[in-house]
Amino acid sequence: MDILSEALPLLKELVSYPSVEGKEAQVGLFLEQYTRNLGMQVEKQFVENDRANVLASVTLGSGGKTVVLNSHMDVVPPADGWETDPYTLTVKDGRAYGRGSTDAKGALTAFLIAVKNIMEHPEGLNGTILFTAVVDEETCSKGTRFMAAHSTINADFGIVGEPTLSNVYICHKGSIRPVIKIKGKSAHASTPELGISAVRVASYLSNLVDEMHEDLIHIHHPILGNASVAITMLKAGVKENVLPDTCELVLDRRIVPGENEADIKASFEQLCRRAEAKFPGAVITVDRYIVTTGPASEVKPDSPIAQKAYAACEQVTGIHQTPKGVDCNTDMNHLIRLGIPCVIIGPGTLKVAHMPNEYVELAQLETACKVMESVIRAFLT
Repeated sequence: MDILSEALPLLKELVSYPSVEGKEAQVGLFLEQYTRNLGMQVEKQFVENDRANVLASVTLGSGGKTVVLNSHMDVVPPADGWETDPYTLTVKDGRAYGRGSTDAKGALTAFLIAVKNIMEHPEGLNGTILFTAVVDEETCSKGTRFMAAHSTINADFGIVGEPTLSNVYICHKGSIRPVIKIKGKSAHASTPELGISAVRVASYLSNLVDEMHEDLIHIHHPILGNASVAITMLKAGVKENVLPDTCELVLDRRIVPGENEADIKASFEQLCRRAEAKFPGAVITVDRYIVTTGPASEVKPDSPIAQKAYAACEQVTGIHQTPKGVDCNTDMNHLIRLGIPCVIIGPGTLKVAHMPNEYVELAQLETACKVMESVIRAFLT
């Protein structure tokens, strides 16, 4: 099979749908029809309004193990700086440019080409493949969260499609984002001593967050490195001559596997108490938590799924697989919490994800299709 002759038209079609948050319906309709045409059993799972996950399954042989394939249909909006139309796949100098070409419509393409070839040549395989294309991963994983809560998925293995340069990754960081609200006391800007500036409190909190980040160097994961924390948003002020009495800060705390979420939340409360002690009369609270893709997750390098996947990948690429993970969130954590061990595989690199002129190398796309097929076969043999 000439893989690229099938993979490129499929990727071109997927990229052509501007499936930014809330607008996944059209690409979902295409995937529904594509998987039906392959002969798979298809279910549409409506998550929110017309936003629907596409779940397609096929059972080979007499049945046996089940592998779930999971990746997302949504993409981030294209920013300024594109040299081509972001929704027209453009092939140039061995690369295919387009929004989602690597994150993560390249992975969806690799999944589907692998499944198509396996269905055409199922000899020696027994088991079920469940392909899941979900909405909303880029925001807060509404799609996979919904699927996990409303579907009975009893899978033995999972593959999450994200850019890994077609290698096998076994872990990812998570995130938690508190919104800290500061209530000070307003005053005329000419007499600041009569008030409590919420921005001054925020400045002090910024120093405390820097201290927290430095302390997190002691929380180290052997593959993913250190946990981290940073202030990413700040909102304050009503007029240029008024001492601001309120301020909101958003913190982004990156979690590594093994950390306890309750302990992390307690550390935010401690920040608030320290700031209140510094500024008597101010009230500082964790107002709410922004929903994220979720916590960190992992499988161990010596686990059966990792060993099977490593061996299958090495058969295709000839590259010795070593334990690696991704710094960002993925939907793997929701499958792990269902008791489904997962690995992460996909074409391309996260270094170009979310950027103008996102691309996937053609060689990477071809390799990923082969690796996906090899790993799925290993899981179902």
